[in-house]
Amino acid sequence: MTPGAGPTIGTPPRQGGPPALDSDQSPRARFRPSREAEARILLLIDAFSHKARGQTRHLEGRVKLAKLDFLLRYPRHLRRVLIAQGVSADKIEQIDPDEAPLDARMMRYRYGPWDPSYYAVLGSLIGRGLVEVAPLGNGFGYRTTDSGAGLAAHLRADGSFNDINQRLTLLRRYLDKSGNTLKNMLYELPEIADAAWHEDLT
Repeated sequence: MTPGAGPTIGTPPRQGGPPALDSDQSPRARFRPSREAEARILLLIDAFSHKARGQTRHLEGRVKLAKLDFLLRYPRHLRRVLIAQGVSADKIEQIDPDEAPLDARMMRYRYGPWDPSYYAVLGSLIGRGLVEVAPLGNGFGYRTTDSGAGLAAHLRADGSFNDINQRLTLLRRYLDKSGNTLKNMLYELPEIADAAWHEDLT
């Protein structure tokens, strides 16, 4: 698939807050993928699909994916975690701590932040040949295919994704850690540690 082929997933993220809710307000709506979610997850997986000198790698497992996506979607929490990791203020000045979370809010689940739509989002990306899965030790890893990498490059060139791309650079540089390590970092945030299961995170 070329970047211009097939259904587009390049809908730019809305500014100033999450998108309007689906007209279907039933719990089922939370399990459905949005174009914004597919674009964001594709960019996230692609950011962790490459090593220096062009070597390939995988984003290791859904736990890591979910924790990185949480930080990508919640700018103020990303800022707090980076500061706690000792990242200097000048490196994170582009992060607006007052920006609303991207997309629908995530919920507290067994291993921290989770989005019920991940199964559908990943299924869509895998089924369309944009992402591939590989067994890695005790779990699975995700990486973009050649077609997926091409589409991700096309999305990165769209100025509407500048904020996401800047945050992805920070995630890759400072928070490329195991899913369990990221989970423990997020449990240092009261908004997560004190939330009840299935409660929407703020």
